Amino acid sequence: MAAAALLLLLLLLLPPLAALLRRGAGRWGALHLLHPQGALHLSRLARRRGPLLRMRLGGRDVLVLSSAGIIREALVRHCGDWLGRPPSYLGSLVSHGGQDLALGGPCPGWRQQRGAARGALARAGTQLGPLLWLQGQELCEELRSHGGAPLDPFEVFTFHTCSTIARLLFGDLVPPPGELRAFSCCLGELLQVWGRSTVRALDLLPPLRALPNPGLRELLRLVQHRDAFVEAQIRRHQECPSPPSDTVLGALLGRDPRVQGAPLSPLRLHMALVDLFIGGTETTAAALGWAVAFLLHRPELQARLRAELRGLQGPPGPGDTGRLPLLQATVSETLRLRPPAPLGLPHCALRHTSLGGLPIVAGTILVPNLLAAQQDPVIWQQPEAFLPERFLSPGAPWRSLLPFGCGARSCPGEALARAELFVFLGLILREFRLEPGPEGLPGLGVSPGTVLRCPPFRLRMVPCQPPGSP
Repeated sequence: MAAAALLLLLLLLLPPLAALLRRGAGRWGALHLLHPQGALHLSRLARRRGPLLRMRLGGRDVLVLSSAGIIREALVRHCGDWLGRPPSYLGSLVSHGGQDLALGGPCPGWRQQRGAARGALARAGTQLGPLLWLQGQELCEELRSHGGAPLDPFEVFTFHTCSTIARLLFGDLVPPPGELRAFSCCLGELLQVWGRSTVRALDLLPPLRALPNPGLRELLRLVQHRDAFVEAQIRRHQECPSPPSDTVLGALLGRDPRVQGAPLSPLRLHMALVDLFIGGTETTAAALGWAVAFLLHRPELQARLRAELRGLQGPPGPGDTGRLPLLQATVSETLRLRPPAPLGLPHCALRHTSLGGLPIVAGTILVPNLLAAQQDPVIWQQPEAFLPERFLSPGAPWRSLLPFGCGARSCPGEALARAELFVFLGLILREFRLEPGPEGLPGLGVSPGTVLRCPPFRLRMVPCQPPGSP
């Protein structure tokens, strides 16, 4: 019986597989979207075939855009045409039917949610400097506790970026460290499982959903853990007789009249917090890990950064970007080479439009290949080299830097992520000298996944002498 069911499933799969593999009329097979090397494979394809790749998937055109100019044309100049998100089986499962900012469609509830989230983050920005300094000090204390012994920094970075978001959201009602550490691990695992080809295939090949899929079961388990944590924090806040003021959660609950759009419905509120945690934890930790890995390969740049930091009175803060240009350039170059989400999130045309002079029909799916766009050899000299100095030169192509996307659906937490990277990396370099671990220098290869993580590595963080010491 099982063999007959499997045979029937294979027969069902043959036509869609053949269609996905077939190439014709200038279009490429959509199975390229499932290639094990992900954005890197699509980047190589774009260099051979041009920055606009057309594919066919389930009766729809899919456009993969691989240059900053054409991405900006679509998502900035024609942003209203591309506000939609394509239907996604997996996306619906992890977002409760598109009730979040990242994956939801542009309905009135989504617009209210977006306005409230942006307003709450803007209000929280007034307290960002002291909060980042406090969290950065705790990060350095944990790193110092290793006594210069080799360590894998990623879990530490993930916990402290997650703690930053928790403090912004909940203020003094932040959950205990053990609970928060388990949650930060859950978020990382969720994105890793979601990025697996065997799981992503469920979006492209619906008949596969009839087969047992351990990855899907794991994804649903992690979503359940995520939701239980978020609901517990909302209840803790609502049941507190005197909840802390000036928190993002308080603003989303309607307690700050200056934040328009609040209060949100229970499900929209829940998913807004999920968005902020995912957007501010795993992606920021991944970028911080890449920055450290790149700097291990350039100890002379570490020394220059440390000298720049010594010229600053006190620890770095979000407002010090102009006084620490090399540190700011290092953050930008890290985000250029390794954008946290290399393929961004797909967009869907709400109406007929055009792109690059080509007519585009409503329902077309657009995938922005941010990795390819930010390593375009037409724009960037030595595009695959880690050279923060390029951003110190007059005429640096800042407008071609799109690590968080662009347009109306760009990441609302971009300013927070950049500030966090700037402060945390500055504090780490001020406090420690980064040296390779016993395995040597880390690899810098790109691996597939929803979030672009550096391959695991260990390093030694050797405490520097305090400023002013001989």
